[in-house]
Amino acid sequence: MNTREPGYDPIELTYKIEKEVVLGNARRYYRFRPARFYGGIATGDVVGCNLRCVFCWTRIPRDNLRVGSFYTPQEAWNRLRSIAEQHGYRFLRLSGGEPTIGFQHLVELLELVEADGRYTFILETNGILLGAHPEYVRKLAQFTCVHVRVSIKACSEEMFHKVTGAKPSSFQYQLLALKHLADYGVSHHPAIVLGFGDENCYKTLVERIKEVDPDAVEHLEPEVIVLYPHVEKRLKAAGIWPRLAYTPSGKLVKAKEKG
Repeated sequence: MNTREPGYDPIELTYKIEKEVVLGNARRYYRFRPARFYGGIATGDVVGCNLRCVFCWTRIPRDNLRVGSFYTPQEAWNRLRSIAEQHGYRFLRLSGGEPTIGFQHLVELLELVEADGRYTFILETNGILLGAHPEYVRKLAQFTCVHVRVSIKACSEEMFHKVTGAKPSSFQYQLLALKHLADYGVSHHPAIVLGFGDENCYKTLVERIKEVDPDAVEHLEPEVIVLYPHVEKRLKAAGIWPRLAYTPSGKLVKAKEKG
């Protein structure tokens, strides 16, 4: 990676975050909750992320690594299972931060989900660590309970740097994650954050995805950000505004409707 590039290295940032949010096989969480997505899903919100997306819906738990409490895989499983049983859910996930940070915790949690046999675990990730560490993907391939959703944060290296602050070359890890998942036969699909780039940029991105993971283009998920007050504040401070977004009430708005 070019050391003269602008921005931070998300891999290096991961190591710093792990020192604060990982303790043995335990991982720091800030809450467990039921959520409406996927038709209903038990969710554990983890602390810490290795990207700094300007449109991130998470506030304090992304940047303050001391919030929340440590949970072992067994303790996290107990909380997720209890929520799922109470609400009749069949899906589980980790959200809030980046769930592949503290990877051993994730693996041990997946072992418990797999042994139970009742649930599908949706691994929502930015793909950075899966792209940088193919051995992580090889480990995921051992599980039948997991489906990976890779959130592609931008349509190009330049835009990736603009919306995350990370080094432009780090964008490659997101595409490599798709390649590794396809190579190891792990169930997955990409979600593309829309609104930050023109039509040609997104067309080029789809072609790049097709090159590394041909089947993935049949399962692309559009991801539109939500303009929560803290998100709107961040966007304005950065001088960035999406071409389309949802209001917290669910209304789709275009850039010309700003304000």
